[in-house]
Amino acid sequence: MHISRYLERIKYDGVVYNDLATLESLQYKHVFAIPFETLDIYNHVPIILQIEALYKKVVLGNRGGYCYELNVLFHHLLSVCGFKVSMIAGRLLHGHGYGRPFEHMALIVELEDQKWLVDVGYGDFSLKPLAITPGAVQSDGRTTYQIIEKVVDGVEYLAVAKWKARKKAFRDEYIFTLTPRVLQEFSAMNHFHQTSSESHFARSLICSLPTPEGRISIINNRFMISENGDRQVKAILNEAHREEILKQYFYGAGLTVPQEMGVLRDR
Repeated sequence: MHISRYLERIKYDGVVYNDLATLESLQYKHVFAIPFETLDIYNHVPIILQIEALYKKVVLGNRGGYCYELNVLFHHLLSVCGFKVSMIAGRLLHGHGYGRPFEHMALIVELEDQKWLVDVGYGDFSLKPLAITPGAVQSDGRTTYQIIEKVVDGVEYLAVAKWKARKKAFRDEYIFTLTPRVLQEFSAMNHFHQTSSESHFARSLICSLPTPEGRISIINNRFMISENGDRQVKAILNEAHREEILKQYFYGAGLTVPQEMGVLRDR
């Protein structure tokens, strides 16, 4: 992996210091430059959790990815740049219950006598690191978050909750522990997400990216544009229309579509 090329991909042109300001800038630029997307899962292109394969896809191929791909790459970038960073496992909130262990990957960075939750692979989530300070209300400039201590199934977790303006309440996004994990521990769930009929990612094509005014997202045959609190939903007419939107709004002319991917299927 060429770190300079990775930094170019996320449009970071500063000096990489081991401080909070740099970490915040790296995360902010990463989530604005690299979409959360499930195109490969939807099109049955295997996702192999190997650094060089992910680098070739996301950085050189101008693509996005989902939690394991993007957080694995960001973990490697931060490690090479001298940050003390570890992978952690999370369980997503589904309705009124939590999902399987290891179904989500996030990162913990230890910096300035503080641990920070860092996540560039969740989708619509915090644009900046969140301090692991249970009970504290934190803002990324758009939304407020809170990390809460919680016991689930007899196990002590931390939950990261996001403020929901319509409900006027915090709602958990996922629960996690601070136990450091290794990449191999996520292999089974990476396979599950790609192949199981129970996997939301295997059933839906998703591509999402924040914008200065809000967020743009594709979910199957809908294209959603959120700007300053207002949302437009436009129908995607066919595969060619979807690919045109992907190139125009998410990837630019540099989008590389693997041969195995073929034409995006309509669902």
